[in-house]
Amino acid sequence: MKKNLLNIALFVSLSFTLFNCKKNKDDAPTPQAPNEQEQITTLHLIVKEGSTLVDTFSFKDLDGPGGNAPTLETINLTAGKTYSALLLLLDQSKMPADTISKDVEEEKNEHQFFYAVTMANLSVQYNDVDDNGVPLGLKTLMTTAGASTGTLKVTLKHQPNLKPKTGNGDSSLGETDVEVIFNVNIVN
Repeated sequence: MKKNLLNIALFVSLSFTLFNCKKNKDDAPTPQAPNEQEQITTLHLIVKEGSTLVDTFSFKDLDGPGGNAPTLETINLTAGKTYSALLLLLDQSKMPADTISKDVEEEKNEHQFFYAVTMANLSVQYNDVDDNGVPLGLKTLMTTAGASTGTLKVTLKHQPNLKPKTGNGDSSLGETDVEVIFNVNIVN
């Protein structure tokens, strides 16, 4: 009888413990924010004439906003030429570096690059589009005219549920993922 009473007490105690245990908050998985904004520490503008690499012009801010000043190269091009250009975005705060350009390409219906030229005799034409035919801007054609100096502003906008389904896009929509202003020097 004593043995049965002990077994019953043990069973009740164990049952009570199992059914009344509360899960620790730390044991629950942490919800992931969808489309968490990536850090972009580096932007490379890779410029080719035909199949020949002309140069890679880079912006780097390895410690992010508010730390050390970023490094920024001047874009030097020759007048009267058409170049193909490709943007490569990286997060070099991680090892190995994370290629953010892949994420932008995968989410192309939610992203668009915008290009603004000031004073330089340079025009920029989109050379890629999203699934709706709206420009993306990872690939462009750059055409130079006469010798000049000025700037080229490159802005990546994240526009989930805001990017138009037709047209050329709208730079006023969405959040800015990265914005870089290059000095441009076009020589004869």
